[in-house]
Amino acid sequence: LEKSEAEDHLCSLSRAAAQYKKILEHESFEKDAAHQELMQQRKDASVQLDAAQSRCSLLEKQLDYMRKMVSRAEREKKMILEKQVQLQKEEDQNWLELHAKLEKLEMLEKECLKLTANQRIAEDKIKHLEEKLCEEEHQRELIQDKTAQKAILSVQNTLLFLKNDSFLVCISDTVHQPQYCSK
Repeated sequence: LEKSEAEDHLCSLSRAAAQYKKILEHESFEKDAAHQELMQQRKDASVQLDAAQSRCSLLEKQLDYMRKMVSRAEREKKMILEKQVQLQKEEDQNWLELHAKLEKLEMLEKECLKLTANQRIAEDKIKHLEEKLCEEEHQRELIQDKTAQKAILSVQNTLLFLKNDSFLVCISDTVHQPQYCSK
């Protein structure tokens, strides 16, 4: 009976040991699976961390590049604004110079019109004086003609008078005054 009990007890222990072994193997398998899963998670997390760090590094580079671009754009904007101010000053100066030149041109045009009017007046006066001079010349010629006619008549009368008095009249080619000579 003891032997049978011992055998039963041994079988029971053997079954318990097999069950315990199965449980241990199952726990060991679960631990290994959990460990492998944990290692895979760590590996995945490490890969994700590396990727995140790479993205962060890239973003930092992009941010630095964008800062440089913004800084350059601000410098260019400042230069453009300064250039615009300079151009505005030059444009204002040019406008003032142009305005002064236009005023001077207007003054010169007025002066030119005034001179043109004075020139017309002077030309009219010259024309009037020329006409008057022609008239005076014509009158002088008429007077000279009348005087010459009177002189001729006077000479003719003198010749007639002298002829009547028996004198000969000689007229020299060089002197236009009559010379009296006896016969």
